[in-house]
Amino acid sequence: MAKRKLLAKLNGKKGVQEQKRKREERRASAVNAINARWAKKNRDNEDDVALPPPDACDDPSTSAPVPENVEEPPATPALEFNFCPPPAEVTPPPTTPGEQPVEDRLLELERQLRERDDTIGFLRLQLRNREAVIADLRSQLPSTSASTSSQITPNRGRPAKNVDELKRSARRELADKLVAVLDRDRSRSASRNGLERLHREVRHRFQHFTPLKKDAKQSDEPMGAEDALLILALVGTQKAYAKLKRTLRVIDCKFDVVPSLKKVVEIKRQICAPLRYETVGGGSGVGFWCADIEKALTFRFHSARDNLKNICSDVLLKISGDYGQGFTKITISFGEAQRPNSPSNNFIAAVFPAKDSRANLELYCGSLWTQIDQLKSLAGKSVKWFLGGDVSFVWAVIGHCGSAVTTFPSPVCTCRREQLINAEACCFRSVDETVLQAQQFAMAIQRGETASKMLRATTKGIVKPPLLPSIDFDRVILAPFHVFQGLGNALVKELERQTDCEPVVQQFLRRIGARREQFRKKNLTGNSIRKILLHAAEMVPLFETEWPKAICLTLTYLGKIQAFSKAQPLLAREVGELEDHMDNFKAFLHEQPEMRLLLAHKPKAHLLLVHFVPFARQHRFLGLMDEQGDEALHSVWRRLEQFWKTMPDSDQMRQQLENHFVSNWLLDTGKFEEMQMLRMEEQSTGELEEDRMDEERDEDGFIDLIG
Repeated sequence: MAKRKLLAKLNGKKGVQEQKRKREERRASAVNAINARWAKKNRDNEDDVALPPPDACDDPSTSAPVPENVEEPPATPALEFNFCPPPAEVTPPPTTPGEQPVEDRLLELERQLRERDDTIGFLRLQLRNREAVIADLRSQLPSTSASTSSQITPNRGRPAKNVDELKRSARRELADKLVAVLDRDRSRSASRNGLERLHREVRHRFQHFTPLKKDAKQSDEPMGAEDALLILALVGTQKAYAKLKRTLRVIDCKFDVVPSLKKVVEIKRQICAPLRYETVGGGSGVGFWCADIEKALTFRFHSARDNLKNICSDVLLKISGDYGQGFTKITISFGEAQRPNSPSNNFIAAVFPAKDSRANLELYCGSLWTQIDQLKSLAGKSVKWFLGGDVSFVWAVIGHCGSAVTTFPSPVCTCRREQLINAEACCFRSVDETVLQAQQFAMAIQRGETASKMLRATTKGIVKPPLLPSIDFDRVILAPFHVFQGLGNALVKELERQTDCEPVVQQFLRRIGARREQFRKKNLTGNSIRKILLHAAEMVPLFETEWPKAICLTLTYLGKIQAFSKAQPLLAREVGELEDHMDNFKAFLHEQPEMRLLLAHKPKAHLLLVHFVPFARQHRFLGLMDEQGDEALHSVWRRLEQFWKTMPDSDQMRQQLENHFVSNWLLDTGKFEEMQMLRMEEQSTGELEEDRMDEERDEDGFIDLIG
């Protein structure tokens, strides 16, 4: 009996201790959940920085440090306020000795510091933007006085004057003040808060603008203030005009200057006179296609005649297309422009709210394909057409069914899937054979046969006749940007699959600042892949096994080949160096059967290993007309859509097309170029010497190509 009571007493004590332990665990879990919620709120809140927890204010050890005084541009006295609290202090997570290496802790602290610096800069920029918005709203308030006095009162806000209301002396004085403030030395804070780009753009336009008149003579005089406002208004962005108004406050101008709406409309109508778009309705919405391609391209050619590089006697034009942001944009760009891969170089020939399938290309584009196929000359010079863009667009134009449903995945040759990296089994397609194969497929469907994989293999993947039979298959641009991005992501994923290599890879990606896309497959961005290929040789000593080293060496070879996909023509010497690097890469793959097996079924590896060198040898370029401009056009189109979002769909799209054509004109005439001296001032002496040698080699290459 006594033993039973003792056992019950011991069990009671154990139960009390167990309850106490569970209560302490629940309290610790609640504290961790609260800290996690605060950390998530600080990390995810982009507009306002979250306040620290209430308990943190009582503890002097966790109080936020006093921020340093940073020189800021002067603001309007009435608008000096803080709409969000200062950033909270970043405290590193507690670590025990031996838990985390010192280098990893240092990298983590540096990353947190960079994030907080970016947050502080973003909040300061947001504060200035909101001050500008409030000033604009105040200037729109009704006033009891009809006078345009330059005095600022708290009730009226900041007045605005039209350029036509100013006298010539006032215009000249305003122009002199703008040029003076744009010429002064810019501090580091001005570079960080976004004013430096405004200084570059406006200063350049002050120097190089000439009126759009037939009898206008070239003048070296600086551009007037009203002309600068006209250019900013033609660009059609409120952001540029808001920055200009802040600059007017910096020069102590007591009023805002708005451009003459009459002049803006007149110049814009004159620029957009060659445009003629037709509309077509479909199941997804209304699409636009250009009804006079020759007239629009002739206008652009005359505008850009003095700024073209004149690589060869022909006019190099690229027709490309891509689907993004809910729209398919079919564009035509000049291969000899100053910035050939800029979205401002892409003339939008057609746009429609559907994917870039063959049925949609036939439905929404009207007579666009007939016009392009018949355009053989432009302003007395012969035209040399190239086909580029996304691979799905290329498949739709040539009549290919796609790589997933056929054993002939390549759009430019008849190589089978199991022989993709075998150059001897590759044979270029021809337009005549493609037409016959499309007819064979159509006759089989009329006989009642199904579109099976065997039938598509009989026609070598061709199911429709090509939309542009005048473009040969050796003039299909091989999309080097997508090739390197796809192969780089595949190799990095294979390297991350190795369990013993993943920590090393993640640390390397953090060190070079690699980022991943925020949608779709979460792949590494194109700029991150470029950094990885440049520094891949640094990862080779970090691994001990052979397979990770082979992957790193493959990335290193890709980085050497990527250096030749630049947006300019290749010299004969550079083409020879490209062939040498490609031969070394093929010899390396011959000694690595596992890597050869990994790349054997990838169409992008086929384009790289088989078609890059013949294309560069024939046309003397790889990245001159890359697809980067097509990708960047999606974000440009999105911004324009937000600018006119209150208009009906058809009117809004027409405004976007006209505005983008104005951007084409600004690029063609040289008014959209940034000053090169600012870039040169930021570079070191060694970099300047390398740039000078590169320019000399480029000039020699141009002479060789022209001669």
